[in-house]
Amino acid sequence: MRLRLLSILFFTALLQSFNVNGQAPIVKGGKYCDKADGDFDVIPFDGCGSQTVSVKNNVVGGLNIGYIFDYDKVSDPINPPNPFSYTYDKPGVYTILQVGSKNGSGFALCKQVTIYERQKVNALLEVCGTIAKVTIVNDTLARSYDHIEINWGDGKVNSEWRKGEGLILTHAYTGTISQIKIKGVHKAGVSCTGLENILSATSQNISLDDIKVRRVEMSSDGKVNILYRGIEKTETEVFFSEVSDTYKSVEKGSNGGDNGVLIENLNPESQYKVKLVSQDACGGTFLSDEVGTMVLKTSTEKKGNVLEWNRYAYPGAFTGYQLLRDNAPIHGFQSIDDLKWIDEDAICGQTYEYRIVALTNLLRSFSAPKKVTMTSSKPEKITQASVSVTAPNVIRTEVVLGGDGLTGTYDLIVERADLGSSDFTQISGAKNQQTEFEDKTVNTGSKSYCYRFSYENSCPLRSEFSDPVCSILLKQTPSDISWTNDSPFLAGVESYDVIQNESNIGATNTPVGLINTYPLNLNTQTKSTYSFQIVGHSQNGNFLSFSNIVNYTQEFILLIPDAFTPNADNINETFEVKGLFVNTFKMSVFNRWGEVVFQTADINNSWDGIINGEKAPAGSYVYKAEITDSNDKLFTKSGSFLLIR
Repeated sequence: MRLRLLSILFFTALLQSFNVNGQAPIVKGGKYCDKADGDFDVIPFDGCGSQTVSVKNNVVGGLNIGYIFDYDKVSDPINPPNPFSYTYDKPGVYTILQVGSKNGSGFALCKQVTIYERQKVNALLEVCGTIAKVTIVNDTLARSYDHIEINWGDGKVNSEWRKGEGLILTHAYTGTISQIKIKGVHKAGVSCTGLENILSATSQNISLDDIKVRRVEMSSDGKVNILYRGIEKTETEVFFSEVSDTYKSVEKGSNGGDNGVLIENLNPESQYKVKLVSQDACGGTFLSDEVGTMVLKTSTEKKGNVLEWNRYAYPGAFTGYQLLRDNAPIHGFQSIDDLKWIDEDAICGQTYEYRIVALTNLLRSFSAPKKVTMTSSKPEKITQASVSVTAPNVIRTEVVLGGDGLTGTYDLIVERADLGSSDFTQISGAKNQQTEFEDKTVNTGSKSYCYRFSYENSCPLRSEFSDPVCSILLKQTPSDISWTNDSPFLAGVESYDVIQNESNIGATNTPVGLINTYPLNLNTQTKSTYSFQIVGHSQNGNFLSFSNIVNYTQEFILLIPDAFTPNADNINETFEVKGLFVNTFKMSVFNRWGEVVFQTADINNSWDGIINGEKAPAGSYVYKAEITDSNDKLFTKSGSFLLIR
């Protein structure tokens, strides 16, 4: 009795779910769908591909009516919109919820809309002579249809494929193979079908060239994973061996898409080779390109972690190497002969995992991962450095780093003190990785500065400070240049050089030993602009110091005294004129009555205060000088001076 009652209730519910006028099925289930006291039409309530449906309310006197076109049977409808139509873009079974109110009470009704698939089914065509072999791809798309219809195109009876049947269908032709049309067909009552997939013997013939090894990955425990691309129902055999041995078969398969093979008990330090052998639908044999494995070796040195690897064994399709650190690419190589690289960015004390990957047009061959910890000894003291005054109030320092303890990353510390002071202060910034440093907080025209250097490697270990290297302060007069007596080096000066730079000639170096004054005779120079700089060499030969630069130009200079005292004390005994860049010179001296008391055409000839063998009287005298400069331009200069006795 209970079973009979349940059957009656089931058939009653089934009949209630359909509208006798061909309307969309009513859906039950959930708080709102179970109310089933609304009323609306859906036109149409099924379709294919992209389908637009319209809704029409049938509740007379209904208020606040709204629709949800893809209702989940659970959510509360909050202010649903009241559109007249909706477009479904994807196949599926959808629930439309109608809600509203009438006479102070709410009503609701759910109806079902079904959108059927229209996409082309996936299929492959192989041809052997006059035999066509169609393979249906058993994917979600194929299974969405009731069955698949194959029109062989030669007027013979079409074939059908249904779920659960074999995926391969063959057909014999008496002549040329026609175009084959394949489409999905829905159950009876559904007016639409899937779009046709047209297979041509020329365009759709399966190429066994697509069967390739795509990935080879060695693990540190001696396992290799091989990933290859197969073709459905095409038997492919995997062969494997060490590079120098004969191939052995390790697996057979006939699955399409990506296939994996795992081989164990290998030596990750050895090189291996892989190839595939496949048979086509006609029994022909196809050999894939051979591929090889990679072996990575690691070590450490003062600059960083050293990575070395084998040359890829099959260069035909080679495109490059890629180096991975902790599974992230850090460097690429295009040449097949690039077999070594140093990771200078490795931080001391940190452990990294590296892999090398050989790349071809399709393959990725991974070596086994190797872990290495960057280590270092204490950095050595800096023993090579230079200090140069490169511009007014700018000093550039440069050091040479080397020896044990040098890592790829470091922090170079530069400290400065005034010459003669031991109060050094750091002037370089944090994480300074430049061996050159420019100090722009100096006054190079009035004092000298001393610099010392240390660096901290990535471990972090720090070297002791270098010996100080000091700048040289160079000063000028019309007749000479001179520089600081203090040694710019702790170990003493080996020698100085005078660097003379002439604009139209270039630079010349003149060794001057240990003197700190250099006389000038610029009148003998060619017509141009001059500059001078001093360079000091340390006794050990590893330190250099360059002074500030002083400049001279080819503009004539006359230095004429305003008095002289010819009193036999050997001080200011003569009226002496000095000049630079003077080509010709003529001067006359006059007494207070305008009489010429001295005359000369030689700038080196001075007046000793004697007139006609007698001492000239003390008093005021007048001079007049006529000169031509190094460009033969004439100048006249006159003035007065005192003779004091």
